[in-house]
Amino acid sequence: MLGAIPSAIWIAKLAKGKNFDIRDYGSKNAGLTNTFRVLGWKPALPVVFMDLLKGFFGPFIALKMCAAQVAAGGADYTAWLPVVAGLLVILGHSYTCFAGFRGGKGVLAALGVFLCLCPVTALTAFAVWLVLTISTKYVSVGSIGACVMLVVLSIMGYCGAPYPVYDNFTLPLAIVTSLIGIFIIVKHRGNIKRLMNGTENGFGSKRKTPKA
Repeated sequence: MLGAIPSAIWIAKLAKGKNFDIRDYGSKNAGLTNTFRVLGWKPALPVVFMDLLKGFFGPFIALKMCAAQVAAGGADYTAWLPVVAGLLVILGHSYTCFAGFRGGKGVLAALGVFLCLCPVTALTAFAVWLVLTISTKYVSVGSIGACVMLVVLSIMGYCGAPYPVYDNFTLPLAIVTSLIGIFIIVKHRGNIKRLMNGTENGFGSKRKTPKA
């Protein structure tokens, strides 16, 4: 349920009124980039924090539960439970039960998940996102590139590559990291089509703010 909190949708309603739906404007995506383009940075800022925090605390709570169970002499599910919790956060975000199962693409929530589970890999992917977004002026290119890096680093990490991964990739973590990366790339298929035909909106392009 934590992942299903539709941050962009609720923040947009707080900013513009209960009848306003961010999914009716701009790219029609319930995410940070569309919130920024349609409503500006003030509503976008809390979306950043909410998506990052729900992504982080999903697996974090699962890690704490596993630690408590092991301390009490119970079975150790640390290898699987936190990574499954992270996957559920992303699925809940993208198919939120609070907004007709039409959520965002999960990029920020995924960053939160991986900052908890594999922080070095998460920061490396974020660096790739930053470089690609600035150099190409397309947030979607940065997001897709970061997800490709996630998949590559998770495979390298599981295969034992000490650099540039550093994180301890178990098989469950490598599988779920790769699945999330591929899932987010697939969610960007509309962006990929627009990039190919030259109609994708670049970073900084801002639409006229709609009336409430």
